[in-house]
Amino acid sequence: TIEQLYDKSYENYSNHITISSLLLGFSHFEDFITKAVTKILIAFPDKNECKVNLKTIKEKGDDLIPSLAAEQARRLTFADKVKFLEKNLKGLSPEILKNIKTANDIRNCLMHHNGLADQRLEPKYVIGQKIIIKSSEVHDFGLQARQLARDIWSRI
Repeated sequence: TIEQLYDKSYENYSNHITISSLLLGFSHFEDFITKAVTKILIAFPDKNECKVNLKTIKEKGDDLIPSLAAEQARRLTFADKVKFLEKNLKGLSPEILKNIKTANDIRNCLMHHNGLADQRLEPKYVIGQKIIIKSSEVHDFGLQARQLARDIWSRI
């Protein structure tokens, strides 16, 4: 039953829905960031660190640069994508970037630490503490992500 699933607690259900919203929104935002990095790498292929052999060059032909750009962008961690954007798109809000990095740390703890905080989330959370997210926090993240996306898009 739903009572068993959420341990007879509405707060558990509410947090589950809020976390799901954060994870979904973050996934879409990360996809946008990946596409932005790809566009920059296509425009400036010298920034790409992928190494290729002659066989790949022959197979990809005219599609080599876009293909390598997409591959490099996919290989980067989210934190590395943000660093890449910071380095290549001057003037992005440091405060929003910091908050986006925190959202990424929360996401990683939710996905890889069973929803428990680790040292990256100190002092907001104690190590091992269950992560509780308010809907207002998810909403705030969404607003900041949209602002950052607008800023990135205008600079590309």
